[in-house]
Amino acid sequence: MKLYAWLAGAWAAVLWFFTFGVARTLFAVFPRERAGEVTTALFPAYFTVAIVLGILATAALWPHRRDGHRATAALILQLLALGALAAIPAFIAPALAGHAPGTGGFRLWHGVSMALNLFSLLAVPAAWILACARRRERNL
Repeated sequence: MKLYAWLAGAWAAVLWFFTFGVARTLFAVFPRERAGEVTTALFPAYFTVAIVLGILATAALWPHRRDGHRATAALILQLLALGALAAIPAFIAPALAGHAPGTGGFRLWHGVSMALNLFSLLAVPAAWILACARRRERNL
């Protein structure tokens, strides 16, 4: 379970740092168009690292899936977060690429992308809390 805790923590850290550290700083420092270009260039690495950490964290939690309702809920949250993240480069990014920035289509797909990322930002730490609470509960 320690491996899971580290992997899920790293996964959450990558999600939060990129979203609220890197992207926010880029948009605060550069003009909007330039910040968007740089952020877009960083997306493949961001999603690759986040998805790989998500797969590893989920694999580490998988053997504990029958250890109680909290472990099962944690696993479900992780799978949903992983699916949400994987959908962005697989489905949303190609749809987004078909629309010029500032257009209605761009705003729609960008909003969907942000919503999926936000879900993952919240689901991964929630899964971690559930899984770790289950562990503490068993040790009592």
